[in-house]
Amino acid sequence: MEDLKNEETPSKKENKFLKFVMKNKYYIGLVLIIFVVLAWSFIRMAVMESDFEEEKVQVISNYELKLDSLNSDRLKLTATAFSWAIRSELIRENKEQINQFFNEFIKNPEIVNLQLINSETSIVELSTDKNDIGNKVNTFNSVQEQTIVSGFIDFQIITPINGLNKKLGIFVMQVNKLER
Repeated sequence: MEDLKNEETPSKKENKFLKFVMKNKYYIGLVLIIFVVLAWSFIRMAVMESDFEEEKVQVISNYELKLDSLNSDRLKLTATAFSWAIRSELIRENKEQINQFFNEFIKNPEIVNLQLINSETSIVELSTDKNDIGNKVNTFNSVQEQTIVSGFIDFQIITPINGLNKKLGIFVMQVNKLER
């Protein structure tokens, strides 16, 4: 008899549940619709946040690229103007003045090293790093116009200094990439 009661109990529970569902099907339908709309909106919000983060990273990357480009253009212009001053002093054979230019210019925090290389002998004649003076540098002899050589931490702006008839020297400005 107990077995019989146990069998009837689940069917009564199912029957009560079905009656409740049938009696309140509109309300249950509305609750299900609300649940589906909420789930859809949460999923959509997560997708939008993901898209926003990707777009934010892209905008930051483009900004940094343009900033680096502007910075390198500014430094190229600075190196050009500085090479004109060096050219004037080389024509006057006043290397002491060039050395003073170097000592003042190196105080800029983004400038790492400045060098003046003799174009005929490829020897560093002046440098802000005194250990470089007298060293032979063959890598810049073929440079005919201003060039940027980029490294991981820094880059070099190589500017040939031309006189009326010949190349007077090569000016190398090494700049830290990380400074902004």
